[in-house]
Order: sequence, then C-alpha cells, then structure tokens
Amino acid sequence: MNTLPTAMDSRSIGIIVDLATDNSSSTVTQIASAVTNKWDHSGAVDTQQEQEQEQKQEDLGAQSNLEEQQQKTIQEGEVCNGNHPCVVVRLSYSQSDKPPAMPCSQTFISEDCIELLFKAKTYLDKNPGFGCEVQVVTSLLMKKFWEAACVHLFSPITTWSVWGVDIEDQAVSLREPMAVGEVQFEVKRYLETVGDPGRVNVLRSPLIPGHQFNAGFHDRYGGVSQVETMASMNMLYTIRKADPVLVVEENERRLAQAAGFDPSSMHITKAEHDRRIWIVGKEQPDRYDGIVTDQPGVTVCAAGADCCMILLADTHTGAVGAVHSGWRGTVVAAVTALLHTMMQEYGTQPVNIRASIGPSVSARHFLLPAEEAKPITNLDPTLTWPSKDNPHLVHVDLVKANAIRLQREGVPEPSIDTSHALCTFENKQFFSFERDGFPFGNQIGFISRRFTPIQHAKSQHLQRCWYNPSSSSSFYQHIETNVETDGDKNADEAICVRLPMTTLANNLRFEGLKEERAGVIKTANA
Repeated sequence: MNTLPTAMDSRSIGIIVDLATDNSSSTVTQIASAVTNKWDHSGAVDTQQEQEQEQKQEDLGAQSNLEEQQQKTIQEGEVCNGNHPCVVVRLSYSQSDKPPAMPCSQTFISEDCIELLFKAKTYLDKNPGFGCEVQVVTSLLMKKFWEAACVHLFSPITTWSVWGVDIEDQAVSLREPMAVGEVQFEVKRYLETVGDPGRVNVLRSPLIPGHQFNAGFHDRYGGVSQVETMASMNMLYTIRKADPVLVVEENERRLAQAAGFDPSSMHITKAEHDRRIWIVGKEQPDRYDGIVTDQPGVTVCAAGADCCMILLADTHTGAVGAVHSGWRGTVVAAVTALLHTMMQEYGTQPVNIRASIGPSVSARHFLLPAEEAKPITNLDPTLTWPSKDNPHLVHVDLVKANAIRLQREGVPEPSIDTSHALCTFENKQFFSFERDGFPFGNQIGFISRRFTPIQHAKSQHLQRCWYNPSSSSSFYQHIETNVETDGDKNADEAICVRLPMTTLANNLRFEGLKEERAGVIKTANA
C-alpha cells in the first residue's frame, strides 16, 4: 500500500534565509548571526495553539498563520539544534552580494522576491521533502510581506513560520518590494511565466461533434506544479498535497486557454468514489462524482489518476455530463447514475449519447481481491481474470466495464469512444497513483455545450454577420425570436444577423473589419 513520504512523518525543517530584500552588510550580518547563533522560542505559540493553527490552515488555506506569527521575533537559539534534520536555503539579490559565513545548502539569486520564494519552496519540496516545516528568516520590517507570500505559495500541508530579526540601525527608507495587498496578484503574474504553456496537449474524441461540444482530455505537460509526481499539470487542489490554490488555478487557466473555454465556468468533480451527481443550477452537494448541465459555456470536468474519466454528450438536447469512476464507482455504476440524471433532467435518450472514456489504468496493472471485484465479474465474466502471481487477486478491466454499463442502458457500442483510454500506469505522460503513489497529480476530462453564434449575438454587442440558410434550419427560429435581423429569411443566399466585432463561437473567428469566410459564415462592416 502507498504511504505518505518519510519527510511528512519526521517533519524535517527547511530554513529560508532572506538576504535579498535588504542586502546591506549590516542587515546581512545580523540575519546570518541570528541563523547561526542561538535563539529563544519564547515568542512561539504553545502546543495547543499550534494544533489550533494547523486546523485553521486546513480550513482557511493557511490564512490563519498571519495572526499567529505577528509576535514572533528571533532572539537567542539555534536553528540547527539537532532535533530535526535541517536544510538551509539562502535568498540573494545579486551575484555580487558577498555571502555571509553560514551553513547553506543552496543559494537562489533574483531581483524578484516571488521567484525566490517559489524556487526555495520547489527545492525544499525535494529536500528534505514536501510537507516539511518551513521557517523563513527575514528582517522584522519585511515580516508581513513574506507572510503574505507564504500564504499564497504554500499549501496547508506545509507548516510555515516567518521570523523577523529586529535589525539595529536598519535604513528607515527601506520599504517592502510590494504592498502586502499586491502579493496575490504578483504571485499570479509570476506563475504565468513558469514552465512552457505551449506544451499543453488536448486529446479530443472524434465521436463527440466539435461544432456542438467542447470536450477532451489532456496529459501532464505544460503546467507549473513542481513536485515530481505532480509535475506539471496537476488539476486538483487538496490540502494534503503541495500545490497551493494559485498553482492549480494557473494550470486550469492554461488548459482552458489551450482548449478554448472559460476557466471561471469550469466545475470539477469532488470524488467520494460513489454515484452522487450534481446538477448545475441546483444545490451543490459537499462531494459528488458526476456533474451534468445543459447550459452553454459551462464546462463540467471529471478528475482522475487511474480512475476512468467519462464524458457524455447528448447530440439532440445539448446536455453534457462528466463522471469520475474508479473501481468503487464502477461497482456502484456511477456512469449509469450520470446517464439516468441526464435522462430525467433533460429528456436525454441513450441512442443520442456520444461517450468518451479518457486515460485510465489498464486491467494489466489493476488488481482487486476477488470478493470486492465480484459485482464487476457478475456484470460480465470477461471483465475479470485471476492473477498469475496471487490467486486471491483478479485483474479488473474498468474501461470495458463502464462501456458495458452504457451499452446495457441503450447507448450504441459505436457511440462509445475508448481511443483515449490509454493506460495511465504504462504511459508516463499521465498521472498515476498506482505507479507513483502519494502525492500524485490529477488530469481531468472536460466537456461543455458550445454557444451557437446566435446565442453569442444575443448576449454581446452586435455587428452584422450573414448565415447561409442551408447550414442549419434551426437558425431560423433563433433569428426570428432572439436577434435583430435584416433581409429575407427565405432567401437562398444569406440571412443577416448582428454579431460582435470580434467574438469566438464554435471555434470560428469573426473579424468585422474585413470580409472573411469561416465555414458557412461571412462577415462584413456594419
């Protein structure tokens, strides 16, 4: 069974020494002395307060660290007191800075303080290991800035402290590199520069009509997550992992940009390994494994790291659904619950469904005790077979099991696409818990109903645009009832409606200042 890393059990200590925000010789000397000489922890909170602080960090995403740390100042003591292994990281402003006489494992140099902290965190997540205790040593004047930066760059799994050294004769003109209220914005700005967003790779099903739906999966490349087993496109935030909220949000932004949807409209399953389904627009459960909607532009997503991510598209009603189905979800028929919810809410008929199953662990690398796999065996005996190495275990084909459940509900077999159900264990371009253990990253499958050009025209500032009437008879009613029109709707050549000067609809770009053909659409000046 996979267990948490040793670093989390031993609570190793990582020391980040700020010699960058004030690199005067006096300040550097006093901070270095505070690190290498003795200090007294009399200003620290007691055990009960520490426990309460850790709980608040879990609930509030480390925000509570701020008040608890306000009175901490370094006096006497010893960082490397022998009670815990300790790794010291020094932050420096430039190459020309003269390094102080102090033990140091690594030095990072930059004029960007956010970059310095991000690199220090990345280093400490490897050595001594993610989840280690982090202590930042800075001047008392800079204490609030570093606290704000830590809030946004560390997840609740990391217990952090900022210690302020009361520097004698520190220059009164020294100011924080940015206001505390600007730190979140600067962290977001910096994260946009990390890695290569051009490597984001979207996998699309040929069965789900691209003009009607925006659907697909992705691999692990192109993001900003740094822990090796989560690098780099982890899409799921949890308090038990090293990625803070802003890192996951940047990964979401990059995927949304590559795939062409609005990241603010996306909803990701909160897995409980059951069959609860959330209907967008109704009360949201605390946890759910599936999401459905028929609202254009709302992107529903299922997360996975070996578990099946299954997307359903109703080509008749436009309704969509996404479900996370691991072995427990497969046993309780989570995908069936998703389909039934679409049938009840939107009148979906299974014959109109197009389904796609994303990257998942293959039967070759997934085993269960025979008793736990029995419901899947009962579904179809070909879905399980005994392990050659362990007679008490059976291989389980989760992809085929979920496809069979859909077929039993009336979804035609040719309408179920498994071409992207690549084995996550064997293919290292995907995250896999079975292969990597904890902490692991999560990829997602996403799907949304696209806006039609007419729906865009109704909701935007409008510019003229002509539609070929032969392209879709369904446009007529929309044009008559929803959009101001010019021309004869029965004409053979075109119908004029008003569209934005520049808008994105059905992956077609409309430029109002020049004549341009895009599919059946031609634009012109108003």
